[in-house]
Amino acid sequence: MITKKDYDVLYYVTPKQYRAIVLDQQQYDPKAMENLNKEEVLEELLLKCSLSELISILIIIFKEKYANPLPIWTGIVDYDMKTKKESSRRKDIKKIQFDFKDGVKTDFGGNTEYLDNLSIEFQTPSQIFKGIVKTNLQGKSFTENEQSDKTTFVISNSPISKIEVTPASFHMFINKSSFIDYGQ
Repeated sequence: MITKKDYDVLYYVTPKQYRAIVLDQQQYDPKAMENLNKEEVLEELLLKCSLSELISILIIIFKEKYANPLPIWTGIVDYDMKTKKESSRRKDIKKIQFDFKDGVKTDFGGNTEYLDNLSIEFQTPSQIFKGIVKTNLQGKSFTENEQSDKTTFVISNSPISKIEVTPASFHMFINKSSFIDYGQ
């Protein structure tokens, strides 16, 4: 089971003096190696956990605060630099797409990318995913709209603006205004 202790590293803000953008940087973040190890442990957990737990964790980590999506992405996605194609490292996911978009400012004023949305297509459809979304959104105000086999959850006061779920897919949309510059 993935705990808060396992995903806390997703909220670590690299102090500005240690960020790579500082050209004359002579010091390195003393927590860098520790955080790298924590990220690797999390990546391993994300690969091995059940699909239900993966969906739960994705909602939990973004529900209250924008999380650094890179350790999640590197954990469950194989990325081909030549074709720019993403494929799942998990056998229970048929198709996965992290959609990063430009248009947010870093703490240094430059433009950078944020996670706009994340879509997952499951190998085996199941009716359980709607309940998983509903359970993990507890504590947040949301509306639920069902149309055919797709349920759309619109969330208030959250980095997650909405989630669309079907028996075969999960699609989570992030509020651009919730971006936090973690200084990667």
